[in-house]
Amino acid sequence: MAAPYDPDVYRRFAENLRGALDGPNIERLSMRALRRKALETAVITANGSPLWFSSVSSRIAAKTVYLGNGPEIVLPRPSPEQLAIVEKAPEQLHKVLQLMRTMPFVHVRRQMGDNREFNPVCNLYVCVADRKNYRLAYEWAMTMGDVKKSRPGPEFIMIDVPQEHQLRMQVLTIPEHDINIALGTDYTGECKKGFLRQGMFRADGRGMLGLHAGTKLVRARDAASGKLKTYAVFMFGLTATGKSTWSCHQLGLDSAAGEGTWVSQDDIVFLRRDGSSYGTELGFYVKTDVNVDLQEAMYNSLVHHSALLENVMVDAKGNIDFLDERLGENGRGVLDRRELKVRRGRKMESICADTINTANLEEVDGIVFAFITRRGTIMPFAQRLTPEQGVMAYLWGES
Repeated sequence: MAAPYDPDVYRRFAENLRGALDGPNIERLSMRALRRKALETAVITANGSPLWFSSVSSRIAAKTVYLGNGPEIVLPRPSPEQLAIVEKAPEQLHKVLQLMRTMPFVHVRRQMGDNREFNPVCNLYVCVADRKNYRLAYEWAMTMGDVKKSRPGPEFIMIDVPQEHQLRMQVLTIPEHDINIALGTDYTGECKKGFLRQGMFRADGRGMLGLHAGTKLVRARDAASGKLKTYAVFMFGLTATGKSTWSCHQLGLDSAAGEGTWVSQDDIVFLRRDGSSYGTELGFYVKTDVNVDLQEAMYNSLVHHSALLENVMVDAKGNIDFLDERLGENGRGVLDRRELKVRRGRKMESICADTINTANLEEVDGIVFAFITRRGTIMPFAQRLTPEQGVMAYLWGES
């Protein structure tokens, strides 16, 4: 690959990094101990849930670069700012090695997905020279599961150094070596996306397709036959287009008649050739601008004491107002899927599916692909499309 990319530098960095990950400056904590550290810097809301505020409240895609060899790795049309980051990447990588040997870090090891074929083991290293960054490791860790024995991997590494000066804020992705590095940002979504992005890259090499989509199981009565039918539903959409909302929405179905929807995933899944999919996350990292009447299940999970809140408005008494965005428009929360509940009669019932995976074509009556577009200025609000029209609709939807 032509300059400014230097694959030899990236290879040597990956080799040297392995030897810098076991130093005495790197702390390894149980989830319980990590939670205690994180809560030291939290605001406790009136609901009993912890709340933190980050300096950076969104991902830095414009400052994200892909380091490697070949058109399948690097950006096809990098901006001048991204090219400048690539040119200076060797010195930044050298600095990261030095920091990994000297600065205090916490290491969290978690598992992506829950199946027997593809379970990336995710190793997050967060610099905790500023103690409030323990919450960054904890929030991300709660989106993933415990590492199970006899699972195939592969192993991923992500390093986050929030203390880097914001003038040098950047994300360096080295896909061929399963390494992601975030510098100058304390946004939880950057850690989440780093691992999921790497998972999509490796899933592709195993014959799967990484999809930016939520998934759910829908059981509805067929109007023609009167029989209940079960469908796996994939909802494609960019960030903030409504994947979480529609993944959890009950669609006005009649639960008393056996109808309903059960959510599996809300962001990234790996589609297999038989039509099934592997989920990635056990906890959802969602936008918090929710209304109890329109997003009942999400609201109930976010007001539960188990929710981990980020950049959400609270008053002097700790009362939460999810719809008050005067100080920011990207409030977030890590929610427990099991707390996605709706009221049915006098009971609160969970709409969490039994698994984060979805079944293959032989096990369901059909698979539905739905495409969510952000702006409704080109396409009608809803319409049934041919596959070719669906592709165009998704492209027009800013994908």
